[in-house]
Amino acid sequence: MVSKRNLWLSLVMTLAIGLVAFRVTVSTTGGFLVWSDGFAYFFHARSLVVDGDTDITNEFDEFNRRYPKDSDKSAVMESIRAFTTRDPQTGRIVAPWPIGMGLVLAPFYAVGFAVESFVAPLQGREADSYAIIPQYFFAVGSLIFGLLGFWAMYLSCHGIADKSRSYVAALATVLGGPVVFYVFVNPSMAHAVSFGLASALVLVWSRQWISGTGPKAIILPALLAGLLVTIRLQNSIFGLLLVALLTRELWRSGWLRSSVSASVGLAMCAIPIGALVLHAAKFGSPQTKFAIQQNGVVMFGNYPLHPKSPYFFDVLFSCRHGAFFWAPVLALGLIGLIWAARRESWAPVLLTVLALHAYLIGGMGIANPNIESVSFDPTNWHDHWKGAPSFGMRYLTECAPIFALGLASLLDRAQLRTMRLLVPIGLSILVAWNGLLILAYGLNTISRSGCLTYGEMWIGVGKAVGKIFGAFS
Repeated sequence: MVSKRNLWLSLVMTLAIGLVAFRVTVSTTGGFLVWSDGFAYFFHARSLVVDGDTDITNEFDEFNRRYPKDSDKSAVMESIRAFTTRDPQTGRIVAPWPIGMGLVLAPFYAVGFAVESFVAPLQGREADSYAIIPQYFFAVGSLIFGLLGFWAMYLSCHGIADKSRSYVAALATVLGGPVVFYVFVNPSMAHAVSFGLASALVLVWSRQWISGTGPKAIILPALLAGLLVTIRLQNSIFGLLLVALLTRELWRSGWLRSSVSASVGLAMCAIPIGALVLHAAKFGSPQTKFAIQQNGVVMFGNYPLHPKSPYFFDVLFSCRHGAFFWAPVLALGLIGLIWAARRESWAPVLLTVLALHAYLIGGMGIANPNIESVSFDPTNWHDHWKGAPSFGMRYLTECAPIFALGLASLLDRAQLRTMRLLVPIGLSILVAWNGLLILAYGLNTISRSGCLTYGEMWIGVGKAVGKIFGAFS
């Protein structure tokens, strides 16, 4: 277990660091903490609290009025404009993003709007439901879920390694990979919340893998798996963990008990997923569209999926945001996971989940709201795959607890005294490097899209450090 002292200390530190990071983000984005795709989630939360529904049409129209295409802040609407359509029959805005992020963070937004409603009259102005105060509280939700993810990840690691190695594995995975960026620097994206829930699911799953499941035990992991799908549809891959639990129970307890558990699990998954279905039925959603083109490309919602996953290895090794290229600590986690698979039954399951995530990303093209009028050519797939800028392979942020377990297993094998000394030093270097990359990315001294070599990273980091020292000189 984690002591209350450590929990409170970590909460205070997370909030303090987060508020400083938020202030920096606001200063570089024209006064917005919510940005890019984050506005879709923010709009959903606002709509739930203020309007009592998940229709973001009036939110879109209001921001479109405030920041038209010819304004100096039109970039704030760029992503929303690019990937939404207006239903010609109802006039409603149809967005490709799931509503789960808005559902989960609506309570945080509600507190922020209450604070805004109290502060605004004191400042002699009307309360603004889109103001920076509600944005801050919305983003604090990502901090809380990021913290949840860290501690759940630590507890998962503690199931296979001692306390010190578990802390090292959890901290190195968070600070040496994309998690820290999407928790503190870009908190309005869905990855921090998704990471927190995925870590909680892996923790519950890892414990039940050892102790066994049953109709009652399947409730929590099934709810978490269903909720993960409402955050990001790609998270449906984590459902394989439930399938593995039920298969193991079938082997241990027979058809009757496993059938009851499967029924309970499906019912629990359906509770959060039902919200997606209701939203799609009432307000429309491209996520319900499915088609197979003549060239073999599967159109799921707005996204084209190539069944051959032509960029599977690029997801991991490419200089264009490859996970291991940007965050070598994740490669160490994979090595540890492969090593653990030689003797631990849980490791092959997690390896399969990780491989399926890479397979999906490697075959996924860029979303297009007009999917019925677009034909995707598999021979030109790279033009679609290279997509929008991001810090590292952000689509694998949710897989951090899997990498952490692999790293903890690897550290647990480092029994020699020299290894116990060198490994923390090596991990600290990787963490420091990741922090410098975040600095360079935030200051725009490295490219945010396309191939980025290590030499260009070094140059960009040097320029970023120079800017910091120049600001204080």
